[in-house]
Amino acid sequence: MNAGTLLRLSTDEFDKSPYTIKSSLGIRVFDVGAKWMFLRLHDLRPDEQMKFDDHVAYNWYGYMKYGVCLFAFSSSAVLLFLYNIWLLPLTVLLFYLVEVHFLFLFPLLIDKVKKPLVTSIKMVYSIGLFYTVYTVFRIGLFMMIGLLKYKNPFRNWYIGCLAIVIWYQKEVRGTTRLGHEEHI
Repeated sequence: MNAGTLLRLSTDEFDKSPYTIKSSLGIRVFDVGAKWMFLRLHDLRPDEQMKFDDHVAYNWYGYMKYGVCLFAFSSSAVLLFLYNIWLLPLTVLLFYLVEVHFLFLFPLLIDKVKKPLVTSIKMVYSIGLFYTVYTVFRIGLFMMIGLLKYKNPFRNWYIGCLAIVIWYQKEVRGTTRLGHEEHI
């Protein structure tokens, strides 16, 4: 699926039930985000009996994911700055190149898939690394631009997150990309 289709589907879904998180900022931000993602996955597959597993270390996975991404971003920024300051915009591309490897990590954790990190990487490569980077970059840009909207700065953020959930549901979950042997 391309970014335009994902954002259109996500906007439609969000407008049907636009629930958001009252306070997502804080030390438990990834636990709160995982709960929101679980509820959105449940909306997409209401016939399934699902129960949120709050024993999963969502915060650990989230901090690990963005720690690795920010390390890649900052170290590449230093190296590119030392080489040529005009190359600094490439740090954003490098951030996304690392970040997409973890793209489906939280839906996989919610679905209790064995080896969620490895499985996320496999799924990204089965979709296509550069296609995934291009799609996620466009969704990320949509999310960041939305933060500039005065009246509802987080609307695009939720729609972008929901786009990834829809992508997971439609193109990954229940397909040959996610084999039965990977489920617990």
